[in-house]
This record gives sequence, C-alpha cells and structure tokens, in this order.
Amino acid sequence: MRWHWYMGGILGCVLGLLFLPPVISLAVNAFEAGMPAVRSIGLEHVVGLVFKTASLALMATVWATILAVPFAWLVVRTNLPWRSLWRWLGTIPLAIPSYIGALTYITLLGPAGVVNDALRSLTGTITPWVNIYGYWGGVFVLGSFTYPIMFLFVTSALERTNPAYEEAARTLGHGRLSVLRLVTLPLLRPTILAGGLLIFLYAISDFGALSLLRVQVLTTEIYHQLNTRFDQAGAALLACLLVVVAMIVLIGQRILLGRRSYTTVTGTARNARPVDLGSWKWPALAWIMMVLTISFFLPIGLLLYQAGIGPLFHDVLVEQWPFIVNSLWIGTVTALIAVGIGAMVAYISQRLGPWSGKTLSSIPQIGYAVPGTVLGLSLILLYNTYVPWLYGSVIVIILAYLIRFLTEAVQGTQAALSGIHQNMEEAARSLGTRTLGVISRVVIPLTKPALLAGWALVFISAMKELDAILLLRPAGFDTIPVRIYIHTVEADYATAAVMSLSLVLATAIPWLLLSRMRDRRLIET
Repeated sequence: MRWHWYMGGILGCVLGLLFLPPVISLAVNAFEAGMPAVRSIGLEHVVGLVFKTASLALMATVWATILAVPFAWLVVRTNLPWRSLWRWLGTIPLAIPSYIGALTYITLLGPAGVVNDALRSLTGTITPWVNIYGYWGGVFVLGSFTYPIMFLFVTSALERTNPAYEEAARTLGHGRLSVLRLVTLPLLRPTILAGGLLIFLYAISDFGALSLLRVQVLTTEIYHQLNTRFDQAGAALLACLLVVVAMIVLIGQRILLGRRSYTTVTGTARNARPVDLGSWKWPALAWIMMVLTISFFLPIGLLLYQAGIGPLFHDVLVEQWPFIVNSLWIGTVTALIAVGIGAMVAYISQRLGPWSGKTLSSIPQIGYAVPGTVLGLSLILLYNTYVPWLYGSVIVIILAYLIRFLTEAVQGTQAALSGIHQNMEEAARSLGTRTLGVISRVVIPLTKPALLAGWALVFISAMKELDAILLLRPAGFDTIPVRIYIHTVEADYATAAVMSLSLVLATAIPWLLLSRMRDRRLIET
C-alpha cells in the first residue's frame, strides 16, 4: 500500500538524521586530524594500542567461549542433576555490568584486596601476592561477565540441531569426545562465531572495566585524550581506528561463514537422548559451580561484604537517591521511545519490498556497532560544533541511548511480526477496520510480549551504560554507573558496592522477566 512507502520514507529520514551525522562528523574530524594527530600521540603508541585492544578482545572471547560451551552442552545434552536450575542461573551474570565485575575483583585480588591482606597477615610480607590490575585481569573480567552471550547462543543452537548426526557417529564406533570434536563442534561453528563476534565487539568497546583495571587500550586512551589532553582531533582519530577494527572483524566473520555450508536439514528434528554422565557428573557439577562462582556468586558475595548491613546501606541509598532516580527515569523514557520507533521501523520494513525493508531495518544496527566511547565523542564533536544549545543537555544522552540500543527494540519486534501472516490484517480490513484499527486491534496484541521484551532489553542496556554518559552527562547529572565509576576511582568501595547492588537489582528484575518469557516461548531468543 502507498502509505507504507510514505511512512518508510519518513522513518528513513528520521533514522538517517539520528544515525548518520555523528558517524560522518567523526570521520570528518579524524580525516582533518590526519598525520599531525598521529605524530602528536606517537605512531608506535597508536600501533601498540590497536594491537593490544584487538588481542585483549580476542583473548577475552576465547576465555568466554571456554566457560560457555561446556556449560551449554552439559545443561542441554546430558543428564546433569538440576540442569534446568543451572541453565537459568547461567544467564543471570548478564545483569552484572563488566565494570561492577571489575570492582568486585579489585576488592578481592587488588594490591589492597582481601586475598593480599590475608596473605600479608600470614606471611608478614608487604609485596602483593596477586594483582588483578593489567592486561590479564582485563581478559579475565571481560570473559567472565560476557560468557552468558555465548551460553545463550550455544544452548539455543544445541536445541535446534538434529541429534541424528551425533547418533550416526556413535553407531560408527566414535566415542563421546570424538563425536563432540568431529560432529557437534563443527555444527556449532557458525553459532560460536556469531556469539564470539558479539563478545569481541563488546570487549573492544569496553571502557569502564578496563579503565578501573588500569589497562591502556583504545577506549581508555580516547577518554584520556578528551579529558586530560583536551585533544579532540587525536581522540577522533583513535575512535575511527576502533571502528576500523570492528569492521575488519565483521568482514572476517562473513568470509569465514561464507566458505562452507552449515545447513543441517534432514526432516523433523527431535530432542536428543541425554548423555549419561555416570561418575563424570561430579566433575561436571564442579565445572558448573566454578563458572557460576567466578561470574555470579563471588561477585554478589563481595558486593554484600563491601556494602555491609544496616545503617551504611541505608545512608548511601538516601545520599545517592537522586542519581538512582536519574537512571530509572532516563532508562524508562529511552526504552519507551525506542519501543515506539522500533515497532514502527519493524512493521513498515516488513511491509516494504525486500531491499527497501532490509535497508530501513539495518540502519539502527549502525549504532549498536559503534562503541559507547566513540559515540560519546562523535556526539560531542557534532553538537558542540553545530547545535551548541543542545549540547550538555539530557536530550543528548537520550539520543545517544537511542542510537546505541534502538536495534534491540527493532529486532525483537521483527521476530514477532514474522509470525503474523498479512492475511490476518487483510481479514480485519475486509470487516471495515481502518489501518490504525488493524494495528491497535490485531498487530499490537499479537506482538505485545515482544514489545515488552524490547522495552526491557533497552531499559537494561540504558541502566548499565557507562561509556557514553561519562562523556555526555551535563554538570551535576550523574547516573548509577557514573557514581559507581567515580566512587571506585576514589577507592570508596563501600559506596560503590551499595550502588552496584542497586543497579544489579534494577536490571535483574526485568532480566528475570525476559527469561520467564523466553522459557514460556512468548519471545524468540
């Protein structure tokens, strides 16, 4: 219908104005900076930052994969005791941002942490025995708190994979490890690459955790160039290099997946017969407990230990309440706007032609691929230069959140709309219902779970976001993540722990709602 094209054109213009100017502004500033900016920072230093950023992200991805793949296989394909419980708990660490994970391990393994204090009292030595700061600390923390991304991908893939291939391999005399190596893992390769890509992109864009752990990478250097050297040109150049690294990885993934086919269609798939672990169930349970301990039980326990009980907890919440309110209202407003725009984009894109619709729905993905630090810098360069009256306002923060997280609302709604045949809308129109009536009486009720899930995803992401808001926040406007970062830098770990617990609670509730909806098959994962 013609109105679809009108709405598609309007939405295309809105998305273009929202997403393209920051990227173009960043590229122009980086191009103008050129070699003088490189010489100012130091060519050797720039190359070292690129290599260190990429290698740290790669190692964090490997660590997350090591934690996630065995965990996923055990809870899906074996008779592991209480596997439904372990599967539910395996996703909970997604509610804990990596910078909170860094805070907890600083209190445990930092030079003045719990472990070193205990060892000093036993040995009488002054030199720290362990130190979480540095490159390997960043690898450990990022991998430990992003493994649920891989876990969700692999569990979903294992449920969809036809077990006939593995059973056929067993009938040919292959043992369990041989079947896993020759059949299961090759079939999971696209899934592992897709999950690994998301973890890698998260790791190269992380600022909070790596800054707290004193790891010098591209994101921390961008922040240093802006807030210490006040060199916007140098920061823009480094930001473009970060985007280039991300694009190279995206292209590499497509090349790897494009070299061979991974189709496994052989009739109707069925549930696999659980593998009997026998006496291996105890080592398997030990592995599950180890993963959950380092990513969930230990961090929450350390936060409770640091926060204390009673007056301190209450006093901190009262003192920090305005910042908690800032996070809640800005997350709520952003999520509502994102769901509204995202639902329109998803609906119109599926009613347009294949090329036009895919182009429209792909625009929001630009923002998700841009790291928060890079986005914050690009908005500073854009609005400070061309719209100074808007720069330094809360509106810029909401725009930044929309650019970053709008695609989460779009994708969730698209998945729901794909299950609604257009004949249902045509039937409603044949009964005299106008277009708006069809949308309100047919489309929205059928997609309500997906809309709620999209709202929850955007809300969680906005509540946890640190990198962009740290650069864009107006004077005096702090959120929970900002206060956690400030108090951790100032070594006020008790206050940071209380704020961290409040953030985990605020994000865990909608995440549990999402998990419940996924278990009841109300939304796609």
